[in-house]
Amino acid sequence: MKIFNLRATSEIVVLTVLLALSLLGLLFMNSLVAEPKLLFGRSLSALEPSLFPSIIFILLALLCTVLLVLLNQQGGHEYKSHLSSSRVSRGVVFFGILILYALTMQPFGFLISSAIAVALLSLQMGNRSIWQVALLSLGGPALLYLAATRLLAVSLPELHIIELAYTRLLGG
Repeated sequence: MKIFNLRATSEIVVLTVLLALSLLGLLFMNSLVAEPKLLFGRSLSALEPSLFPSIIFILLALLCTVLLVLLNQQGGHEYKSHLSSSRVSRGVVFFGILILYALTMQPFGFLISSAIAVALLSLQMGNRSIWQVALLSLGGPALLYLAATRLLAVSLPELHIIELAYTRLLGG
């Protein structure tokens, strides 16, 4: 009885590499995350700085493991999926948008750069409804910003005028 009946398809290779990288990230977490700044011997944040990266690495490892098990149960079912130039260009545009997002995070702040990235990704995925794009790109980042800064006490890069508007709006 074969335990593993997977062929080395691109999906299997990517999942295996992501699983290995997530496990290595967990193993070397102390080297990846800087020590928090201390004020009078106390940490400025109530949360450990490695908490969120650890959660992401654990979830990534679990998802990769589940997908590898599901692909194994399917018996390595092969399907004809060739890379076309349109698929490659969509992938390049996707990563280009993510690089733009990373580069605009510091100068534009979280809300503006997230709104731009979500709008571009929504359009790239085929959404043509202006109202849906506007709702996703304005509402999603705003809710995520409020949840991260108010509920989780995580500091996100933001323009001073936007932080001032949130402070006045929420009274604190």
